[in-house]
Amino acid sequence: MTVALVTVISVANAQDVQCYGYARTCFNGESWQNKFVAFNTGQPDEVQAVSETLPEIWAATYLDGYVWYVTMSRSLCKAPFDGETQTMGASETVVAQLEQYNLIIDMAYNPIDGMMYYLCQDSQYFSYLKRSSLDNPSAVETIGTFSERLWTLAINSQGQAFGVAYEGGNLYQIDLTNATTTLVGPTGKDVWYTQSMAFDMDTDVLYWAQFATSNDHGLFQVNTETGAATSLGEIGNGTQLTGLFMVQQPTPPEPEVIYEISVEGFTAPAWGEHPDYDVEVDPDSPYTLSAVEWHRYAGNYDDHILEPEESFDLEDVNYYLFVVVTSKDGYVFDENPLVYFDGDNTVFDAGQLTYNDYRIYTIDFQVSDPTDVTEQFQGLLSVWPNPAHHVLNIEGAEGEMVTVYDAMGRLVLQQQYKDKLDVSSLVPCVYAVSVAGSTMRFVLK
Repeated sequence: MTVALVTVISVANAQDVQCYGYARTCFNGESWQNKFVAFNTGQPDEVQAVSETLPEIWAATYLDGYVWYVTMSRSLCKAPFDGETQTMGASETVVAQLEQYNLIIDMAYNPIDGMMYYLCQDSQYFSYLKRSSLDNPSAVETIGTFSERLWTLAINSQGQAFGVAYEGGNLYQIDLTNATTTLVGPTGKDVWYTQSMAFDMDTDVLYWAQFATSNDHGLFQVNTETGAATSLGEIGNGTQLTGLFMVQQPTPPEPEVIYEISVEGFTAPAWGEHPDYDVEVDPDSPYTLSAVEWHRYAGNYDDHILEPEESFDLEDVNYYLFVVVTSKDGYVFDENPLVYFDGDNTVFDAGQLTYNDYRIYTIDFQVSDPTDVTEQFQGLLSVWPNPAHHVLNIEGAEGEMVTVYDAMGRLVLQQQYKDKLDVSSLVPCVYAVSVAGSTMRFVLK
């Protein structure tokens, strides 16, 4: 009878991105016109207002708890914004007239040089790139004139800038030092005058809110390698949006690392006795036990969870204990934590596998049988490397017959051991290798 102990650790998944922007016009007549609104990349048609009615705005961005925006009268303003509650406080004017002649149609903050960049247009529709420091925002510097008629400006966390041109709807990469552009590729969309782009600074994914024709409007995700724009849906069932931005999530504190796991209360099964479910961990530990199950596996997918009243009394079956250990909030497991079981860490010197968010440890040992009743761990094999890739070394197996079973208990390999065991013909999985009555699990990657 063979007993296997399995420990599993899991992690969480990602979610859609929350977006914000200024609704210039709502063709469906909704009341959020001339307000900042919120919507999700997964359902951009569901929109809600997050501000009071404001003057007409073309450019806006978010930085350090504030929405910075420029009005049609060229005033630079800022308002406190709480992304968690989605509420915007009262606005204050930072610079009464940031630009004297040109219309500022988009803006973006560069986290690399700490400057705010502005995309401006004059009455002849020439596009200019300008910037200022937020320490002295009124001192606006002209960087250069674009050769294209750009309508959007976005800067990612690495300081790389991009924009879409009116003619052709092409995406360009922008050199922020001289306003020169490099063609990335066509978005495949028509471009009209209501546009805005912004990067999600947590992922560096580029989003584009644009309203051109009945076929080309809404929220798009743009590929910065090819320029191609993929539609995510209509914004609020007909909303012209400017000043698109996302609220960068605060950097969470570094989780504490769990280097040791200590499980107590296990009693090795004896022939004819009942399974012991008194396995536990210290409640003050940074991890919990999510499941403790004794299983009996008899092959051909016959996997049975033992009830407390059942006994270890069947020959030619495998018994194993299934234990799920989950880290608490604020903690993560070390890549290879030291696992103590009833104070003994030697029995966990077996394989480790990371697979689809699970980290699996396995150990096999011989226990009681009808002729030799004992509760001691015995017959442990020494195998390496574990995980294995192409070959497996087994200490003390020279000249012995080696048998390998898959996770379902099926015989997949049997041969006499000489120098090493070639397992390259097997698919990646968890296997059991048996030599002279001793069994050990190993992982094939």
